[in-house]
Parts: sequence; structure tokens; C-alpha cells
Amino acid sequence: MVWVLVVTISRGDHHTRPFAEQANIARHLVLGHGFASPMDAAPDAPPSAWSPPLYPLIIAAAYRLFGQASQPASIALLLLNAVCFALIVGATGAISMRLFRSQVPGLIASGLLAVHPVFRAGMGDFWDGFVALAMFAWLTAIAVRLGDEGASGHTITLAASAGFGAGLGLLALTNASYVITFPVLLFMACRGPIARSRLLAAGVAIAACFAIITPWTIRNYAAFGRWVPIRTGAGVTFRIGNPPISQGWLDQPAFAAHPYANPSERALILKIGEPAYDDLVFKRFERVTLERPLDYLASCLRRSAYLLIGNPTKPGRPPLFVGWTLDAIAWRSLAFAVALAILGVGGMIVARRTGFPQHGLPLLAATVGLPFVFSAMLDRYSLPLRWLLTIYAGGCIWMIRRR
Repeated sequence: MVWVLVVTISRGDHHTRPFAEQANIARHLVLGHGFASPMDAAPDAPPSAWSPPLYPLIIAAAYRLFGQASQPASIALLLLNAVCFALIVGATGAISMRLFRSQVPGLIASGLLAVHPVFRAGMGDFWDGFVALAMFAWLTAIAVRLGDEGASGHTITLAASAGFGAGLGLLALTNASYVITFPVLLFMACRGPIARSRLLAAGVAIAACFAIITPWTIRNYAAFGRWVPIRTGAGVTFRIGNPPISQGWLDQPAFAAHPYANPSERALILKIGEPAYDDLVFKRFERVTLERPLDYLASCLRRSAYLLIGNPTKPGRPPLFVGWTLDAIAWRSLAFAVALAILGVGGMIVARRTGFPQHGLPLLAATVGLPFVFSAMLDRYSLPLRWLLTIYAGGCIWMIRRR
């Protein structure tokens, strides 16, 4: 926690204010407008499901307690990021201990997280990145523990199953992209031979997850008159994250086509509503992709690399594999990211070959970034994969040192 505050205060993050869509929805909530469109500041703005509800509610609570868009509210949100980083480090240690049966790999991984450029950038980000990752990290740690207990012959209690499922539901209402990992997390928690107790535990967890999500889904149906399970906006991400608008990375040209920044697109989304607009832009994406399938494939391949090592090129320059003009800081960040990716993947391979239990974590790592391979990329989207790679990087360094 202290390290996060040192980093963010030294950078002056406490003088900045939350902005963009989630902060705008929080403003509507504080003013009593409800979950209204972040594209329109008017009291009668149309309803919105642009963001899952939990983080806008957190920002709104900070605004209510400390003043709308005030410095104390910003400091409170930075403190929340610090707490979440501490929780991520705690989960890292717990998982590393079960993987490698030693505290040392967890300590190494925690040190890597503290200096990781992407995590240091996220410490001052007023978005759901750290909150969602802290939840995901501890759900992963709990899944590993439940799986170990099940493999030892212990039955997973219904209360534990329900709590695990409720945690999955809360994570979905914080960041919907993690939903793709839920089957893997359930497999990790209930792994082992098929048995009635495991099937019952999985069923209870699924029911609890749906129980948490369903009220928000009902609200969306009442607001839009159609099925919106958690959020809108997926079509927009596919559209602006691919040719001809961008080459896979959400750079300035991509954001220039976003309805938050583009006046004509903003007028259109406010006129027809978020779900209809999402359908419209996804059809645009489909049409261009069918015309230029190789361009889309190239963007997907670039995004696969971005997930592992990020995009080291400077703002305004062509993205990775198109232009390579880098300054010294970018070179250092690239070198760190490449080394971490090599150590992380190498750690998975060596741990498996030397007999350390994997608990399904490599499958989780392969799954967690899939939504962004096919849609669009930012550094924030790679946080969960980078976190899992860091756990194995710590283990790899420890195994090399031990040999």
C-alpha cells in the first residue's frame, strides 16, 4: 500500500481527477439521474449500460463522501487502488506458496509487480482495473485452495460454493471481460473425478453467480426493452480496434472514432440508444472484416503480442511491427516486458516438467486475454495475464537460483 502511495503521489496523480465514461456515470448517480449515458451530461440523458455498475458506484460513493471531482475524492480512490494492490500481492503469495511450496517465489513475484511498468501506470488509474484484478486474483487463489481440498478428499461446502459464485458475480459486475474465465475458475475449484458433491458445488456456485448478476440484467431489460446481460459497448470495441480505424491498439485515431470523442457518433448513440448503436457498429466491423480478412488476422496477431509485451512505441507513432522509433524509457519497458514474458512462459514449462502442480493456471492464462485478441488492446486489458505471468516468472527465477 505504501509503495502505491509513494508512486502515485510522486507522479502527482493525487492532483488529477477521474474522467471518461465511468466517472461520468458516477456524476449522474450523485446528481440523482441514475445510470444515465456518459455521453450526455443532461439530467434527462438516456439510460446506460456502457459500464458494469460497481466501479461507477464506487466513484459515486467517493464523490458523495468527499465532494464531486474533488481532490479528497481522488485521494480516496488512490487509497482504494493501494488496498487493491496489497490484495493482489497477497493473492500472489498465496498462489505461489501452493504452486512452489515456498514463500520465496511469491516474494520475487511481488517485487516484480512493484516495478512492473503496466502495474505502476495502473496505480494512478481511476478505472476498474485494479479493483477487478484484486477480485480476480483472490478468486483464483480460492479456486486453487478449493481444488486442493477437493483433491485431498474434503467436500466443498455449500457455503463456500455459494460465496465463490457470488464473488464471480461481483467480478462480472465490475469488469465483464473476466466472464470468459469463469468456466476455468469453476474447473479449478471443482477439479478431480466427476462426483455428485463436485457437481453440486459447481451448480451452487453458478446459481449464486446468476443471482448476483440477474438484478442488473433485469434493470437493463427494463431500460432498453431487450436482452443486455451486463453491458453494452462490445461492438464499439471491435469497430475501433480494427482496420481501417486502427491496427489493433486503441491509439489516438481509434479514440477519434469513439462516440465519447466523436460528435457525430455521439449524436447517433444518443438518438438510437446504446444497444442499437452497438449492433450498428458491429455490423460495420463485420462488413469491413469480410472485405479484408487478412487485415483482421494481422490485427489479432499483433494483439497477441501486445498482451505479452505491450505496445512500446510512442503515442502518435505507428504501432508495434509497423514502426519502431523508441526512446530510452520505451526500450527499458520493452526489455522488461520481453524478459517477464520469457520467464513467465518458461516458468510454466519448467514447473510442469519438474512436477510442481499447475492447478489449471496455464489454462487460465491462455483464456483471460482472449476477448482482447479478437477486439482491441490497451495496457490495462493485459493486467490479469501479466499478473499470472509474474507469478510464474517469480517461480522461474527461484527454480533457476535453486539449481
